[in-house]
Amino acid sequence: MVTVRQVKLLVIGLIVLTLLGVLCASLLREAAMAGRTVAADARPSLTPPRPALTPAEEAYAHALWAIHADVKNAAVALTFSGLRYKLRELQLGAFGTGVQAAAKSFGDAEARVRALAPPVSLSPVHDQYLDAVHLFQRSAAEMLKVTEDGRDDHLLVAQPLSQEASEKLLRVGNVIWPGEYLPN
Repeated sequence: MVTVRQVKLLVIGLIVLTLLGVLCASLLREAAMAGRTVAADARPSLTPPRPALTPAEEAYAHALWAIHADVKNAAVALTFSGLRYKLRELQLGAFGTGVQAAAKSFGDAEARVRALAPPVSLSPVHDQYLDAVHLFQRSAAEMLKVTEDGRDDHLLVAQPLSQEASEKLLRVGNVIWPGEYLPN
């Protein structure tokens, strides 16, 4: 006959064997992952590392960064104003107020960006950033037409403008703030 003590020993033995199995499996998995990492590190990079920004470029990037924070916030506010209006979470007046605030932020940002003196090497980036701000301004102006005539189709016209502006900001960011935006 099997005693209680034998059953306990059997259960404890099975638990210990299970824990050892899990430990071995995790060690094997870790070893396999480490092997892949070493193999990946052993491959040479196909792209040369990007050169560091010059002091003038770095100063410009820092100055633009302060403006960029406001542009991003205004872009998010613009987008969410449109979304909340379409979801009927905002009345027309609140929608207009939100869009006007974003438009003002874009106008202020444009003036601040124009006041910067980019180094020659970043002049195309500077122009691209201004283009993005202008697209956001056009998008906001189009969205405000909804408050004038009540037609939501203005939102459909405004959306591609905001999309293009966001893509331009991504390209600028890849040049002077690499890694700021990671694709989803």
